[in-house]
Amino acid sequence: MKKLFILVTAFILAAGLIAGCSGEPQIAPVETINTGVGQEFNITRGFDMHSGYMWREEHNESLLEVVDTAVDTTETEAGRITLLQVFRFKALKKGKTTIILTHARQTLKGPIIARQDVISVSIK
Repeated sequence: MKKLFILVTAFILAAGLIAGCSGEPQIAPVETINTGVGQEFNITRGFDMHSGYMWREEHNESLLEVVDTAVDTTETEAGRITLLQVFRFKALKKGKTTIILTHARQTLKGPIIARQDVISVSIK
């Protein structure tokens, strides 16, 4: 019985160590951006203001700078107006990084995340 307990404990410990060593969860990028140092680029996502969901961004501040964030509109063929959230970035130095865009709304119990996009950025 003691050997079984030790075996089960060792298995749980090993599984925990393996999961802990993997770092951040690996999510496949939905978009790849190639740019150069000093160049600017936009990332645009649609949203519905009435739903309370907005896009939030996370990025490596040593490689990228947020120059501007704005709300724009576009009209579909059916005449429906769609709101767009536009993030304008500037590449600061060479390297590879990711931008994480989270479509979430704030509640008293914390954010509710509807979607998360990972954008891969290669700066040359």
